[in-house]
Amino acid sequence: MRKPMIVLALALLAPAAAAPPITRAAVLIALSLPELVAKSDFVVVANAEDESSRYAGKVIVTDVTLRVITSMKGPATPGSTLKVTHLGGAVDNVGLRVPGAAQFKLGQSAVVFLRRDPDGGLVVTGMSQGVLPITGNGTGAVVESAGRDAQLVHRDARGAFVEMPHQAPGRRVLSELLGEIDAIVHSLR
Repeated sequence: MRKPMIVLALALLAPAAAAPPITRAAVLIALSLPELVAKSDFVVVANAEDESSRYAGKVIVTDVTLRVITSMKGPATPGSTLKVTHLGGAVDNVGLRVPGAAQFKLGQSAVVFLRRDPDGGLVVTGMSQGVLPITGNGTGAVVESAGRDAQLVHRDARGAFVEMPHQAPGRRVLSELLGEIDAIVHSLR
């Protein structure tokens, strides 16, 4: 009786052992803060107010309404709204999660870097690198590091892609980051 059970267990486990491992990661070219600012049409501090997911062809995307608090680059004004679209979401009983895609938490403010896509819509620059969630408020407000669910790479001196070292999630004081962004925006004029 024991031998048939072992054979059955091995028969059931063999296909799983032979299957290739599933990778749940994205690889993104690391963008420095000056690169994020330069590649963006808008740089704003905004609050995510609303979202809705839909099909765009065969892919699920989510449209997020952002209420602008501060505009550092681009024609947005405080109080205005911007609609940004990112990969992933859920429609009916079908969900799509894209590692490395931008994520917004409704009700939370973030520093957001946006660019126009070829159709004129807004997308996040650098995927998850372009959304820096803000925690705290006033002088204690900090931004969280971005791109946490992606492997960041850069080009070495020979032009080959090399993995960036994994860094622990970092925090920066919001006012210092905004000052640095402001200086970059002014240097681009």
